[in-house]
Formats: sequence, C-alpha cells, structure tokens
Amino acid sequence: MAESAMESVRVVKSATCGRGLVFTSKFARGQCILEELPYAYTLQDDKRGRYCEFCLKKCSTLKKCSSCHYASYCNKSCQRGDWARCHKQDCKTLKRIHPLPYSHVVQLLSHIIHKQKRSPPCIQDDEDCFPTTVDQLESHHEKLSDTRRKDFETLLFSLKYYEDDVLPEPSTLLKMFGATICNSLSIMNNDLNVIAVGMYLRASMLNHSCDPNCAWVSDGRKIQIMTVKDVKEGEECTITYVDVMDPAKVRQADLKERYHFTCKCVKCIEEINALGPDDGLGEEFRDLKKSLEQIRDAENSQDILRCHLKFIVVYNDYTCQ
Repeated sequence: MAESAMESVRVVKSATCGRGLVFTSKFARGQCILEELPYAYTLQDDKRGRYCEFCLKKCSTLKKCSSCHYASYCNKSCQRGDWARCHKQDCKTLKRIHPLPYSHVVQLLSHIIHKQKRSPPCIQDDEDCFPTTVDQLESHHEKLSDTRRKDFETLLFSLKYYEDDVLPEPSTLLKMFGATICNSLSIMNNDLNVIAVGMYLRASMLNHSCDPNCAWVSDGRKIQIMTVKDVKEGEECTITYVDVMDPAKVRQADLKERYHFTCKCVKCIEEINALGPDDGLGEEFRDLKKSLEQIRDAENSQDILRCHLKFIVVYNDYTCQ
C-alpha cells in the first residue's frame, strides 16, 4: 500500500513555499494518499512504561529490557526490532548514565545522528525527489529565536554527556535541531493524545494551510496521510501545522515562532480582515489584512487573477459542499 500511495503524489518546487506535494490525479475525500514509517521516533517521557518503545502500542504486560531496565516492550519481536533500530546504542548509554533520565528530545536527536552515520550519501536531486536523510529537510536554523538557541545549548550539553561517540560539528547539530523543530510530527493514540514524536521524511514535504485538504492519522508508529476533501489533479496537498480552531492571530504567532513564515491562506486573510482597528495586529499582519482587498481590486489583471484563484479554489470547494 505504501508504494501505491507514493504514486498518488509527487514533489514540486514552489517559488514561495520551498518544496511541496501535489496530487497526481483526483481523489475523493477519505482516501489514503501516502503512508510512511518514521525515519526516527521516540516515546514521550511521560508515556514510558505504558507503551511499547517499538510498536508504540499500549500494553499492561510490558517487559523491561533486562540490561538497562529502562526500555519496555510488549513482546520479544518488538524488543528485537528495537535493538536493531536504536536500542543497541541506547542500552549502553542508559546503563552508563543511570539513574539520570534520558530526555526523549535528546534521544530523538541521538537516533538521527546515528542513523545518518549509517546512511549512504544522497546523490539525487533533492528539489524534485523525496528526501532520504534529515539534512535534506528545511531547518530555518539561522532564524531560531534566542529561546530556541538556549534550548539547543542545553541539548548540546546533554548530548556531549550522553554520547560516547564523536559528535558532528555544532553547526551541523544546530541545523539538525532546526530540522526536527520544523518537520517532526506528533504520533497519537486512538484517543488523539500525543504519545511520541517522529521524523517522517516524505510527509515532511507537506506544506501548511489553515484550511487543509489532508490530515495525518497515526497507526502505531506508521502514519497515513488522508484526504479530508475531494481534490483535483495538480492541486497541492496540505495539512495544518497548528490548531485551526485557534484565532488567526494565535495561529500566525505559532507559525512564525516555530516555522518562520506568515500564512496567507484565504481563511487567515478573511479572519484578519474582519478584525477591528484595536486588534493589536503587527505591521506584517496589517499588510496581510490588505491582501484580500488588493486581490479584488486587481481582478482585471490576468496574473493577479491567477493568484486570486489559487487562494480561493480550496475555500470555494469547501463552502459549496
């Protein structure tokens, strides 16, 4: 199923949004267009001992690793799978640092470091192909806030303490850290509670919209990208990076802080356009507030009209349902 899903989308280069995915044909709502296992993932700290470290299933009869007494598994098969995936290295670290905790954020970065060391160098054109390593992902590391940089310094200190191998250069680690912030996805259980965090290289190509046509669904450690609307061939596949129920100002602030862009979808433009003069908008959002008016005034221009249609096609399809 994963291979057939791969044929449902292709990578394209955008002048404004970097790379993205577009549909290769039309699909009805509720269809799976991509499914993927994670490049790297870790169970959240507060879920350890309740969920299997490998398959991420909840289990009341988990058995701890007899060596480190930290990682828990639902059966021998999962234990063997995790040993090959990462626990051969983790087990040594956990025994050495016991009883200190091993943060899932540090653990995720450690897994990425070791996996990239084992990965062959990429020789494909990364602009129109799916990425094969984390260093091919957008990181925005040069735009990290002071708070994020302090977080990185703390993480770097922890890595130096936990890792007995030679670490990559700090500049390389900073880029890797930025990529995890921008591209990691929450892995959820059946109750939609976050239990783990994962890096999914193909799914990371999905761009954001506050009115998305796709959503991701967790099935253990595997995710599926499902259409939530009828879509057309050539239309961009989008998911939301934020809670679409939040007001536009909150969504914009979240997107700017973590992903370093201002969303200009119709949902944002119309919500901001409806705000009053004392709404506390910054200058950048004031400019966004004017966008819808400018598009309407320029409808006689063919170039701007095409831009207008790009903004409203998803919105019109949605409101006509």
